[in-house]
Order: sequence, then C-alpha cells, then structure tokens
Amino acid sequence: MTTPVDTLPYPGIDRENADRQLSAFLTVPQLAELLHVNEKKIYQLAGLGEIPGTKVTGKWIFPRRLIEDWLLENSHGGVMHDRLLIAGSDDRLVHQLCSRVAIDWQQHALLSYSPAGTRHGLRMLDSGRIDACFMHWGATEESARRHMGLLRCYRNHQSWVIVRCLQRSQGLLLSRSLAHRLNGSCGNTVSGLISDRSLRWARRQSDSGTERLLEDMCLTEGREMTELQVSTQCNSDISAAAAVNTGHADICCGLHSTAADFGLPYLAVTDVSLDLVMTRKTYFRTLVQEFLNRLQDTETHALSASLGGYSLLPNAQLVTID
Repeated sequence: MTTPVDTLPYPGIDRENADRQLSAFLTVPQLAELLHVNEKKIYQLAGLGEIPGTKVTGKWIFPRRLIEDWLLENSHGGVMHDRLLIAGSDDRLVHQLCSRVAIDWQQHALLSYSPAGTRHGLRMLDSGRIDACFMHWGATEESARRHMGLLRCYRNHQSWVIVRCLQRSQGLLLSRSLAHRLNGSCGNTVSGLISDRSLRWARRQSDSGTERLLEDMCLTEGREMTELQVSTQCNSDISAAAAVNTGHADICCGLHSTAADFGLPYLAVTDVSLDLVMTRKTYFRTLVQEFLNRLQDTETHALSASLGGYSLLPNAQLVTID
C-alpha cells in the first residue's frame, strides 16, 4: 500500500499550523522574494495595474490568493484562452460592446453574450457553464449590500470577484397614449402609475434585476406585485419596450437607452449599478483583461453617450467576496 505524498509526515513541521500562519496578504519585499525580482519591479507592476494589489495607508499590499491565481494564469498562458462566455443582465451598451468585440476577435477567439437575467446568469456561473455574469439587483445606493447578499446565496461565491463597471438610468417606459393622458408630462407620477390597476404591464422574467427593481417600486408605494395587471411577460428589455410600442402594453420597467431607441416617453426612477462577476482565475485571463480595457476605451465612452443614460466608472473596481 502506498501513502499519498501530501499526507506524508514532515519532521518538526506542523503543516496545518504553518498554513494557518500564512498571512492573507504579501508585502512588497515578500512578493519580490516570491517572484525573484527586485522591489522596484513590484512597484512598477503595481503602478501599472498589471498585478493584483491595493494601497493601504500609502503602502502596497497584495492578496496572496489573487497573486497565486495571477501566477497560475500567466504560467499556463490562460485557461480557455480562446473563448469568453458571458450571461446575466440584459443591457443595451453591453450588447453593442460585445458585438463589436466579437467581430474584432473572430479570427482568434469566441465572445458570446447570452442575457437571460441576473439570477439565471449566476446559476450558470455557479455551475461552471459560463465565464462571467453581468448583474444588477436594485438601485445603486443599495447595490453594494444587495449584490454581496445575493452572491452569498451561491455555493461557489467565495471563489468569485466583482468588477464594478458602470451605472445606468432605469425607470418606466410609457405608451404614447398613456403619456398623452398624463397631459404630456410625466412629473412625479410613479406612485400614481404603480397604483393604477387599469394599466397593462409588460413584465420581465422573475430572475431579472429589472423585475426586482419593479418589486422595489411596488414596496415603496405599499403595493403588491400581484396587483399589477400583466398583459405580457418578456425575456428582454427590448421585447418589453416593443410590447409597449406596439400597444400590447401600456407600461414597462426598462432602460433610458431603450426608451430612446423606441421614441417612448420615459420616467426616470433611479440609477442601477451593473457589475461583472467571475472567478478569481477567470479575472486574470488575457481575454477578460482585454474585454475590460475595451469597456473603458474611447469608443465605448462615445457609444454610452450616444445611447444615453449611462455613466462609466473611471476605472473598473475589483471587489472580493467575503
């Protein structure tokens, strides 16, 4: 009978205690020793954002787990380096960005974006069927707490990181006849619209962040979602807006940019934060870093301005999940 190598005793060394005593963070000298480079090189890499780290009270520290993932990714040239599968929240800007990047990458890599709602995307991420998931779950001011709370519901959340990408305006899209009935001015009518039981709603699927936002609106007005008259259920922002535009519904919850596309009256309610979730290992893949760079480039900024209702963060912010 053979004994597995990792269970062999090491004289004088308590491996369990030794692992426990390892700090979760590395200093500049420790990282320089690990990588066999001088400290100046570490400062250079950190300053350029090429290595995962953060400044605390003016000093650089580096999360050990992220450094290990970064080393693994760079050592093997990138896991699944020729594909990037994204799902989750439906977004006009992301749609157009992914279309542009997919065309540019077509000779060497596949980019796929399949928006089917926040929770559906997170389930796919949890089961390893996709690489990354866009998510939003309520208004921006609540997003830090809500996003963390939702992610903790999934089995593999401790291996995930959040990239805070952008904010967008979200509210109510009205049919032209409804807007005319409101004398051409929406004003402060959210309460009245939510309370009007005669209105026909185009609703989104229950897994979507947009449906969650509508639920928040109802709760704010002391109403139940079941009180809304539903004329059709839609699986995308565009299909909900199309239902309103064609007269199959009077109202829906959706994006400022989609309302502009259809020329529909729009009542802004709140801004929502759109975050991108993935595993730590995926974050360091070459394709992911290239995609995040494209999200911040001048073309995407120009596109967001033309669509309307978007605010791109100056720099994508990386957040780890406890």
